[in-house]
Amino acid sequence: MSELVREALRHYDRRAWWDEVNAYGRHRAEERGLREGDVDRLIHESRRVASKRKQRTPTLKKLAAQITPGNRYYEVAAGPERGKEKPAVKRSVKFSKS
Repeated sequence: MSELVREALRHYDRRAWWDEVNAYGRHRAEERGLREGDVDRLIHESRRVASKRKQRTPTLKKLAAQITPGNRYYEVAAGPERGKEKPAVKRSVKFSKS
């Protein structure tokens, strides 16, 4: 089979797929009573809703500001320190159970 025939078949296949997709879209729009002029409005509404849904990633400063003695975990004894677990600096702050 020549390359020209193969390309013609690929083109036909792509065209048939697009025709199916467009027919489906037209059918769905007709069911909902949508017209071409509604497209811009619907896109803007959809983007507005999506942007409201986005959650902002909190900064470390905001997260640290929420730490209180009541929501801190107390230190748990886990046995003697081994290997590289030993802290380079001794902590001067002890947390108490609350």
